[in-house]
Amino acid sequence: MELRVALLSLTAFALAASAIADDPPNGRADLDKGRQAYSQQQYAEALTRFDAAEQAARTGGDVALLVECLRLRAAVQRDSADTVHADQSLQQAADAAANGYGESSRELAAVLEEIATGARAQGHAEAALAAIAKAIKIRDAQAGAARAGLARDLTLAAVLDRQAGQEEPAMELLKHAIQEWSLAEPGDPQCLPAIEALAGIYRDRSQYADAEPLLQRAVRMREASDGSDAAELIPSVDSFAYVEFGLKKYPEAEAAYKRLLGLWEKNAGADHPMAALTLDKMAEFYAFQHRYEEAENAATAALALRAKAYIASLNQTGRVLLMEAKMDDAADLYSRTVRIGDLAQTPDDVMDPPLRIYADILRRMKRDDDAAAVEKRIKEALLRKADREGRRPAPGTPPQ
Repeated sequence: MELRVALLSLTAFALAASAIADDPPNGRADLDKGRQAYSQQQYAEALTRFDAAEQAARTGGDVALLVECLRLRAAVQRDSADTVHADQSLQQAADAAANGYGESSRELAAVLEEIATGARAQGHAEAALAAIAKAIKIRDAQAGAARAGLARDLTLAAVLDRQAGQEEPAMELLKHAIQEWSLAEPGDPQCLPAIEALAGIYRDRSQYADAEPLLQRAVRMREASDGSDAAELIPSVDSFAYVEFGLKKYPEAEAAYKRLLGLWEKNAGADHPMAALTLDKMAEFYAFQHRYEEAENAATAALALRAKAYIASLNQTGRVLLMEAKMDDAADLYSRTVRIGDLAQTPDDVMDPPLRIYADILRRMKRDDDAAAVEKRIKEALLRKADREGRRPAPGTPPQ
């Protein structure tokens, strides 16, 4: 009796062990672990997990798992700058989607969109257009299906056409994309690339009346999604100002240019080169209306910004020359810096650092009279500053 019980126990144990051995690999678990590794930029571990998930998917005939892990593997390879293998993984995903879901499936369209995006990033425009055209054909035939994917593909195709100089086809694709976005996701910011691209074409063609409502819509959507002071508003506000100027809607254009300048100053700083460029645009805008005083003020402000940046750059170059012990070259550079600053009527506070360095160079070169003249200039600038601030120092106080 005891022997029989022992034999039965051994048999049960053997059957359980056999069941465990025959249990298929858990592909979903590997996929999830691969995702976690990918999120932590542990790319080698992620690839190992996705490869295991792929094997499990092929063994179990799980098409959804197979396509998903191949797309994720491509993402890891792309992030690792391994574009060749990323392209191969996406092509395998496309083959798996076509075999498992059919040549007209939305799953295949999604993979084709990724292929097109990758090809575009690598500069392979023809391959990108071929892939996105297939995706559009698939999605356009799926009546009643979600249209956001179609709108996205139409936008990408339009961008590629425009880059290839095919402007008319690009315009039609963008119009179609905007229509699809409006049907699929009304008010969704994802439609902004299509709206802004079409507005840009109209603007460049001087079709201002067509561009205006698109840009108004883009500005409103950007404000709603990013905030009224966001940097993302800059391109749309810039284009809107240009279009309103073209339509001779001067009050609207002036308000837009002032807003554009404020956006640059808030997001990039008051000294940013694009602030100077905006002031140039404003100078042209005012001059066109014979508002010369305002035009001169804007042009002068733009010049001051550029002079400040140029003086700072010259000063940095001079410091490098000093580190290299090229005293004569440094002296020549600072002499030119002073002349440039004077011609541009650069403010005292901008000229102070290079003047101090120039005076020190002249002293080291035993050019005491020249050094004294520069030092006198520094002192006079400090006195002017003290007068402005109401704190002129007592006579004989040395420069600080």
